[in-house]
Amino acid sequence: MKKTFFSLFAVMAMTLMMFSCGGGGNTPTKVVEKSIKYIQDKDYAAYVDLIEFKEEQNSKEDKEQFVEFLEGMFEMTLEKKQGLASYEIISEEISEDGNSAVVVANITYGDGSSDEDKMKLIKNAEGEWKISMNK
Repeated sequence: MKKTFFSLFAVMAMTLMMFSCGGGGNTPTKVVEKSIKYIQDKDYAAYVDLIEFKEEQNSKEDKEQFVEFLEGMFEMTLEKKQGLASYEIISEEISEDGNSAVVVANITYGDGSSDEDKMKLIKNAEGEWKISMNK
């Protein structure tokens, strides 16, 4: 009886760990949702961490400059449109090889306007989904 209980407990613990630690934490949709949340929270450094940069653009100084650029761009847009009110993920399409994806989101602003945004993502060498800066 103790052995059966222990086996059942071990299976439940393993299942819980798979779902909480990785099993769905890094999907293209989750990355896009995180990126939108970081914009809402004005955490542009965290947003930049979601981007896959080319090797020659990956220095700390380059990333800091990009954070400043994004801050100016997003602040101007969000001020003009009275903030980011909500978003809805419309679709996620992962390529056949599983290394790239496109997530479409509808972004609604405080002034009632909305934009449909297509975000391209790629899977990096570590297997993490990142926002692609390539067109």
